[in-house]
Amino acid sequence: MSKNELDAKIGAAWQSHYNKKYEVAVEQFSKLVSENPDNIDANWGLGLAARRVGDKGKALQAFEKVRDLVAAALDAESEDYERYFMLQRMVKQQIEQMGDFI
Repeated sequence: MSKNELDAKIGAAWQSHYNKKYEVAVEQFSKLVSENPDNIDANWGLGLAARRVGDKGKALQAFEKVRDLVAAALDAESEDYERYFMLQRMVKQQIEQMGDFI
């Protein structure tokens, strides 16, 4: 799958999420994660959508995957350091909040 195709599918999954079609979004993000397990955006979206439908285990698993991917990107001193630094803080907050729901 090309980057443009992947971006379009991620965009469609986010559109489902924004339209409050959370179960559809979970399906879309899950498929994307199965095909692209190291994609931060797909995992992040899966975490948020799964939490919305009450699948706390899946949400936590996705957020933990994002945490690990972001840590690896920061260790690699990526060009997008600021993005990953921000995501690191955001995913930490999501994981902490999940403790309130589990």
